[in-house]
Amino acid sequence: MTVPLTPLLLAIAAPLLWGWRWRRPTWQILVLGVGSWGAIGWLSLLPGGPGLRQAYGLMVGLDVLLVAAALVVRPRRWRERLADRALRRPLLAVLAPALVCAVALGWRGVILEFPSDGFVYYATYFGSDLLETVQLDPFRYSAPANWFFTAASFLFGFPEALEPWRASLLAALNTFLVLLASCQLSLRLTGKVALCWLTALLFLLGMGHQNFSFFHQIALNGTLPGLALVMAGATPLLGLLQRPGWPGTRRVGQATAVLLVSGYFAYHAHGVTAFLTVNLLIVACAASLVLWPSRQRRVIGVVGAGLLLLALNRLPWHPKLASFYAWPEAMRFVHDYRLLGHRFFYFWPSLPVATWEPVFLVALGFSGVCLGLWRSWRQPPGAVLALALLAPLVLLEWWAPFVSDLVFKLIEPDSAYRLVWTCLFWISIPAMAWALDRRWRLSMQGAPSWMRRGLVATIAGLIAVLAFPLDVGGRPNVFVSKVPHLLTPLEEVRPADGATIEPILRPLDELCDRDPLLKGRALLSDPYVGAVVGKRQCLAPVAARDITKLAASTVESGQYPGLRRALGSSAALGAWLDRNRVDLVVLREAYVPYDSRIGRASNHWQPNLVSSYADLSLNSLTTAQLQRVGFRLVRREHGMRIYLRTRAASR
Repeated sequence: MTVPLTPLLLAIAAPLLWGWRWRRPTWQILVLGVGSWGAIGWLSLLPGGPGLRQAYGLMVGLDVLLVAAALVVRPRRWRERLADRALRRPLLAVLAPALVCAVALGWRGVILEFPSDGFVYYATYFGSDLLETVQLDPFRYSAPANWFFTAASFLFGFPEALEPWRASLLAALNTFLVLLASCQLSLRLTGKVALCWLTALLFLLGMGHQNFSFFHQIALNGTLPGLALVMAGATPLLGLLQRPGWPGTRRVGQATAVLLVSGYFAYHAHGVTAFLTVNLLIVACAASLVLWPSRQRRVIGVVGAGLLLLALNRLPWHPKLASFYAWPEAMRFVHDYRLLGHRFFYFWPSLPVATWEPVFLVALGFSGVCLGLWRSWRQPPGAVLALALLAPLVLLEWWAPFVSDLVFKLIEPDSAYRLVWTCLFWISIPAMAWALDRRWRLSMQGAPSWMRRGLVATIAGLIAVLAFPLDVGGRPNVFVSKVPHLLTPLEEVRPADGATIEPILRPLDELCDRDPLLKGRALLSDPYVGAVVGKRQCLAPVAARDITKLAASTVESGQYPGLRRALGSSAALGAWLDRNRVDLVVLREAYVPYDSRIGRASNHWQPNLVSSYADLSLNSLTTAQLQRVGFRLVRREHGMRIYLRTRAASR
């Protein structure tokens, strides 16, 4: 186990060898491979149970036994298995697109640009020893105290081996998992290899955080493995919907239990996956009532839905609703209307930089056609009906009275756009297109050419919109492509990815080792330096990535209150440093001009944010000033000056 990345290789090899050796479906491989790492951490919650590190170490031991069993027990079966022609289609349709996309993106590398969320996952969460500091919560999701961050820390050797290439490898693995789950579901629904590759393409182009590419925004948190776990867990239930008759209460109950258990562990990878689990249960229930009508089940479904809506209506509005409603009209995504004398809110993700409109509207259009033709459908594919209900359900959750309470009472409004992920557009669009083409061919003895051309043109147009950014009057409109972000060279963001700051971690660690009393004291630097060094050394930064006080216009008063006035005299400066428990000062000698293309395109942060910190008052501090208040220059390297307090009076 001392060989680097051995736990990771075993974690990947064990479920794959088990599945291939004993002919298990891909969804079971994913549930075993991802779900086991989600479940094993709960051993640490048992009274007298092992710690997180020991629990994950036990999982490695189990993986070793599983690999040995797969390779040793009747090894001649491998020759038969590899010669099986039935293996070719899953390899080409499921494994190949997932592997190609993951390797290509991982080889290119993940962007870690301050102050994006990906930067926080890398520098903050993976920069500290989570296996020794966090306690898992079996009921509520919280970051980084969840199984994804702790398991990833163990598998990849974080924080001791924290390096950008390892982070890229983690992002590639998460991409592989979600595409493996997506493609296996697409193949199960359509049986078409080409549509599985289309599924992967739509995911690459359309998935992400508004106009951020998923690979640079959520690939370092638990969203992707959580989605993979939910989709794998939903496969048995969706498979039952493909049957011509009612499969029986027992089988439906078992499939539902698989989805609920998978959804539980997915929720503890990232809370957003709970939306997908709930919406899949809703559409599966609705589709079953259409496919296998039952008065008793309909009454139970209507009563259950009514009680849920009543419970939601009794909850208070989300405390942040008012602040989001007060945004300028050009940036507002929370609106209201009145119906029967009551005021209702609705959500629409129409920020100037959002990219959800294309994929959501196309999914909604395909859903409308599928549902409109449903009554005349011969041998209707029930799972496609369930997928066709997802986009209208999301629209109801954004707009419909009482139903929209889900958004405005349980979800922070600026996170409501994530509901669009639950329409599974990258899977539902190809599946609905296949179902429509199949329906027309069966009902008309061959689909008319204009219908097929219409399907192809619609999907091709969507791909074009997602692949090529469109500008209106020199400004990006709502159809902004994620591709420029996906293809941004890593060298372009070098001034903001922490690479130029990380070399000072070694001298900081040396100072911490030399003087144990520094632990818990404060480090004064600009927010970018503070965010990079963060918890990776013994001092607490005075300023770091505080999203509410991040811009140049607010960081001075928000994170350094009173410092500018204190610079007027040595006594005031010394008092300010003592009050903030500062024992170390790190000043950059020069700020390279930097304009973030991603920040400018997304409008999420000030494009020249990192270079604007040159104007902070702390950068006017001189060696002479600091010497007068008890600091001395101890290091000058990597374009930075490090000052250490020489007296301990303030302690």
